Amino acid sequence: MKTSEIPTINLTGPPRQRGRLYGEAAKPLISAIIKSWKSELGRLCSHKFAAVDPNNYVYEFLSQSSHLSVMYDFTPQLVEEIRGIAEGAGQTFEDVLCFQLIDEEWGYGLRRNLNRPTSKCTAFALRNPINKLTYAGQNMDIGSWVDGKQLLLRLLPDDGLPEALLFSIAGNTGLNGLNARGVGVTCNTLSQFEYSEKGLPVGAIVRTILTMNSTSDAEYFLRSVPHASGQNYLLSSANDLRCFECNSKGVVRYTRKNSPCRVFHTNHPLSGTDESPGGDAKIERTANSIERLRSISTRLGETSQDVSLEEIKAALSAHDDPSNPVSRNTNIHGDPIGFTAGSSIYEFGDIPRLHLAAGPPCETEYELFDFGADEYLGFDTRHAATSDCAKYPST
Repeated sequence: MKTSEIPTINLTGPPRQRGRLYGEAAKPLISAIIKSWKSELGRLCSHKFAAVDPNNYVYEFLSQSSHLSVMYDFTPQLVEEIRGIAEGAGQTFEDVLCFQLIDEEWGYGLRRNLNRPTSKCTAFALRNPINKLTYAGQNMDIGSWVDGKQLLLRLLPDDGLPEALLFSIAGNTGLNGLNARGVGVTCNTLSQFEYSEKGLPVGAIVRTILTMNSTSDAEYFLRSVPHASGQNYLLSSANDLRCFECNSKGVVRYTRKNSPCRVFHTNHPLSGTDESPGGDAKIERTANSIERLRSISTRLGETSQDVSLEEIKAALSAHDDPSNPVSRNTNIHGDPIGFTAGSSIYEFGDIPRLHLAAGPPCETEYELFDFGADEYLGFDTRHAATSDCAKYPST
């Protein structure tokens, strides 16, 4: 998909209403992606000699988890929005709900010893030492079955919450993004951690973080909720970068050794270990995760020099290891997550801005997306949070 052609859906009003607006606006795309998703579930869940009905699998997954009740406890408005999406798109609530739980279904499948590859997504955050510009973002790796169904959601709450820009796929409430108050969030899976059917899903956490005014508020939220999936969340703002590895047993903050103002993450835990590829042997590290981390940290890790936007784009487009590229433009060996569906770069200057490529950045141009001016007038994003770069030592 050309980024210039990505559909942008403006969502406003109370939760159920904005969900219906979303469902109606993207109805053909949602119908197509639910069909593709169900087909992918059937393929991934089938055993050698027995096909699996994806509808039965969805029912089984939802009935054996408590994610919906946990969402009612912590994010009831998001549940209403999901109901509205289902109504507007003419889909069942169960299908649209399950489609939000991509990471949780992945963990559930792994626990059942189903085919679930575990290397996906590359995230970064950095603050330049000279011009003081802060950048953060990620490549969102899913599967090529989502290609052509990417969306940009512009959330326009009428209850005093900040406007937010979220990269998404049709029918999903948002994969990653930033808000007009200058708070950004990225996420990448850590399948080494245990999955919990009694935790809050990743999608609900991302959406809630983007209602907040500071990374401090976002950290408090991360530490206050039960987590369903092993996940790394990288919180960013103009003067603050915070990285958290989360799972059902707790939350651990990770700070890059000797360089708290630059953080890079792929799909293996880094907290409390030597982050080099030859580090703690007890931590499962796939070659794919190692090489993507090596690539982006080598390209962007020099702390004495400013990094330009073009250098960041090049790092997210890199194929330094052709077998394990940061930007995935093919499904290598049929890998169901071997495709970069979108690449996001958050720029935190005087105002926050989103640079988005709606596909693998090695072959897809970035486009710039701004917020409405009234969203940040009178709110200085440069002072939305106190800088943590010097306050927190390595852990």
